[in-house]
Amino acid sequence: MIDHLVLMSGHPAAGNSLPRLVSVLGDDGAARLQRSLLERAVRTARHWRDGGEDRRVTVSCRGASAREFRDWLGDDLEFDGDSGGSPGARMAVASVRAFTRGADRVLLAGVQCPDLTSVQLARALFALQHVDCVLGPGHAGRYYLIGLVAPAPAVFAGIPWGTGAVLSRTLAAARHGDLRVGLLPTLPMVHGPGDLVHAAHLIAEPVSRKAQG
Repeated sequence: MIDHLVLMSGHPAAGNSLPRLVSVLGDDGAARLQRSLLERAVRTARHWRDGGEDRRVTVSCRGASAREFRDWLGDDLEFDGDSGGSPGARMAVASVRAFTRGADRVLLAGVQCPDLTSVQLARALFALQHVDCVLGPGHAGRYYLIGLVAPAPAVFAGIPWGTGAVLSRTLAAARHGDLRVGLLPTLPMVHGPGDLVHAAHLIAEPVSRKAQG
């Protein structure tokens, strides 16, 4: 059984990171937080990968080349360049790529959920023993993770990304496609100024810290 985790992330760059937080953190501060969020997600992914057999991790890159991401995050991960399109289109392509490479179960996770741990990833995979699709609900109607046992492009199509209807519309699309759906515990996500309480420890981290290790 091959399990494949894909981290979906943009490259942290001033003026192009966490736009809802720029009013509070400034362009540079929002980029630093984006960097810390991705580095934390990578550490979690490595911990999960190294805790079992036949586990793979890919970073789906946006805003910079796969080589730039690799130089930053390390060459023990896999990196895919930006496929373009909406968030849903990118996730659909990322999931198909993972299944094409031999995965039996695929998890797609964003990096804006600092409480996501290897335990939650294990729970998602356990759920996929019994359902076709698993979702990790975030607050404000979003989700921090989606897991699949087969390609299901319909769950990414026609979703109003960036709104509070993402989770409900995804659930509706999955059920319309006769997919059995499971839900993980709800976890906080970092989107707007009111969410910074969940990322205070990351804001305080040194900028020079590396994701490796």
